[in-house]
Order: sequence, then structure tokens, then C-alpha cells
Amino acid sequence: MFFKKKTTPIPKTRAEQRAHYRKRNSKSQTLEAHLIAPGWDALRVELVDLSARGVCLRVPFAKDRNLKVDDLVEVAIGSMMRDEIKTTARVANIAREGETHVRYGLEFLNVANLYAQLDEFYARHFNRRRHVRVLPSLDRKVQVKLHWCGEEVSGHVYDVSESGIGVSLSKDSSARIAEVAKLELSLKLPGVEGVLTGTATVRNRTPMSNQTLVSLEFDSHAPDGFTRNASTLAKFVERRVAEMTKWEQSWE
Repeated sequence: MFFKKKTTPIPKTRAEQRAHYRKRNSKSQTLEAHLIAPGWDALRVELVDLSARGVCLRVPFAKDRNLKVDDLVEVAIGSMMRDEIKTTARVANIAREGETHVRYGLEFLNVANLYAQLDEFYARHFNRRRHVRVLPSLDRKVQVKLHWCGEEVSGHVYDVSESGIGVSLSKDSSARIAEVAKLELSLKLPGVEGVLTGTATVRNRTPMSNQTLVSLEFDSHAPDGFTRNASTLAKFVERRVAEMTKWEQSWE
């Protein structure tokens, strides 16, 4: 007798893809979350959604801290009999939920520090990348130019690692590269001499409210690939991790 091998269906819609890569809190794996905003006591909140890049929290109107987009807060996530995971975050989006609650989407600002706190238990709740990604700068946007077939669009660096880069593009610019699989990049990172150039492959496109986040992977085998800047990228990421860690410690 033969049995068919059971396969996991590949998510098709963007909502299904997002659910596939993020972890929902469940009764069998209960995590508790606290929101710490400057000038307020720690507030226990409902943990709705979680990934290595951010978290979604649900807060009753009666206890709402009236946060605004880009406000900085600290998030503590824990479980019974385990030390809490604490990290700083930026308010990325806010959504009213009916007449009783508000949802806050928070973006973690120091992913390297977050990873350093994860043990085997907590690692199951986060999507861990092969390489740490960092924000290129907190005080200004870093421009990147994308080239293909004699054409060009400009965007801003969302995050960067030794193996890839996230680029934020306008809707119009994103539409222009909708059918393009490989791009040549040129950008100037803060504190790095010269302009870095090289090719990268488009791996994902994520629509946001008025922008599109394009995820690009560096090809380590291509002679013109962006990974020819590997040593420079490694030093930049290491420096940004140190800067973010120092900044985060100023909260203590």
C-alpha cells in the first residue's frame, strides 16, 4: 500500500503569506506583553502578532497611552518561569478596533540586541534571519538608486544586512519595476567612504499604506553582485549594532 506524502500548502494571498511567516499567540504557548511608555507605568497588554521585526499589541481605550506614530517605547515579552525579553520599538502604525480597543504596530529598533536575549523557547516565537538587519540611520533617510535596462528609480533604504537590503519605494516607482527580477543598486551608507554598487535579486514586494517595501537579496556568486561589498557591509552592520545597543541602554 502506498501513501501520498503530506505537503504543506504554499500561502497564495498576501494575508496568507503574512500569517505563514508570523507567529500568533496561542493558549498552549502563552506569552505576556507589557508596554512601557516614557512617563507612564508599565502596562500589561494583549499580544496579537509577533515577528523578529516587530509586534502588534491590543490596548483597551480606558488604558490607552495615546501614542503617536514614530513615538519610542519599550516592550517586554515574557512567559511563566522565564526571564522577560525587553527591547525598544517605534510606533509604526495605529488602528482603532471597534469601540473598545486600539491596536499598535511596533517596529523593533535593535534586532541584534533582541536576538541576543532569545533562548530555544523564545526563538520559536520569532522569525530569525541568517544575518542581522539594521536600520541605516535614525536621524535621516538614506537614498538608494535602482538601475535596470537604462532606467532608474530612487528609494530609501529600509534596512540592510550582509546578505540583503530592504528598499522603500513610492507606488509609482514600485510599479515601474513590477516585472524586473534583477536590479543594480548604488547607495552611500552613513560613515562609509564612497558609493557602494552591485546587483541584487528581488525576493519580495510588500505593499504598505503609501509605499512598497521591496526585499532584495545579494547574489554571492555573481561577479558584479552587491556582496563584493561584504566586508564593508559587515563593518557597517557591526557599528550600527553597537550604536543601537548603546542608545537602548540609555533607557535603563
